[in-house]
Amino acid sequence: MKVKFLGWIASLAGRREMDVAVETPVQLKEILPFSLRERNIIVIVNNKPGSEETVVKDNDHVTLMPVISG
Repeated sequence: MKVKFLGWIASLAGRREMDVAVETPVQLKEILPFSLRERNIIVIVNNKPGSEETVVKDNDHVTLMPVISG
């Protein structure tokens, strides 16, 4: 599974991308290096809205990006 971190979230994660081998489906929060609780982060899983409770599997693509306002 590939996880991409955009904007300031890359600094929080310490990297821009992360490859994770997932043998059985798990909730996203179980594999992230930080909690999404109380953070303004948009979660996209396979081009659809998600959350840290979204169940992901090995061939999924996840993008975490900051909420942008203007």
